[in-house]
Amino acid sequence: MEQQTQVGNWGRWGAEDERGTLNLVDPKGVAAAAHEVRTGKAYGLGLPIQREGAPIFEYRGAPQRLTLTSQTDNAFQDFPGGSEVGANEDVLVIASHSITHMDALCHVQHRGKFYNGFDANTFRSHTGAERCGIEKLGAFALRAVLLDLPRLRGVEFLEPGYVITRADLDECVAAQGVEIRSGDALLVRTGHLDNFKNETSAGREIPFAQAGLGVDAVSFVREHDIAAVGADNSAIEVIPFDNEQFLSVHIALLVELGVPLLEHLWLTELAEGMAAAGAWSCLLSVSPLPVTGATGSPINPVAIL
Repeated sequence: MEQQTQVGNWGRWGAEDERGTLNLVDPKGVAAAAHEVRTGKAYGLGLPIQREGAPIFEYRGAPQRLTLTSQTDNAFQDFPGGSEVGANEDVLVIASHSITHMDALCHVQHRGKFYNGFDANTFRSHTGAERCGIEKLGAFALRAVLLDLPRLRGVEFLEPGYVITRADLDECVAAQGVEIRSGDALLVRTGHLDNFKNETSAGREIPFAQAGLGVDAVSFVREHDIAAVGADNSAIEVIPFDNEQFLSVHIALLVELGVPLLEHLWLTELAEGMAAAGAWSCLLSVSPLPVTGATGSPINPVAIL
């Protein structure tokens, strides 16, 4: 890799590093995170994968479940016992960044570079990312802290377009009495998906604007050495983008700091469980599909409280 001017975490874990802040997660930390389990209840944070009633950007297309084989096809009738046994199989067609998903570090480039200064022009349409593909991140488990901003403000959801600042995050940490540690995942609840469900159920159009992190909040992630950031909105960051710069927070987190992003997480039930337990940290497990060269992957993270 050619010599680069120091940017964020570039070079912090070596010139060939493609895992970014997941390097902060080590076996000792994972073992400690297991002690965060209090109730033993598991919460799936993934949304249903379906054609309608899910938050989908139109250009990505709706996911499709197609039947590959059906018991009604009689495809197995010549097998021993086949006249009494049937089998059904599916074909799934889904964009890598559809519904609940994880962004790889090659998802966004800035000035021709991916995280750690890798050349973005090495990405190819058919083979994908030569560097920083989703397979380089792998499955991981870690301690996660949930900051419930609607609960802090006494509302069901933050106003669409609300810019979450560093001060908002600091205030929520203090109000919840939770400790942020190096190598934690930061989960931010905006209430966007609650609003999405309300509006779609009523047959109304979903607002384009969404509450999310502003550029000012990036310092919170950087100074606390956060390993991954997840939220219940579409982009982690506020929409419209802060400072009117396209993907400004994605650039800061994915490209400059190497922080993987988890988007469209269903956090409401987890937040309710945490509030009842009086604890705002948990054990979080995330497993992206190891698709070679992929820019992201659908996920169904599991939080154990």
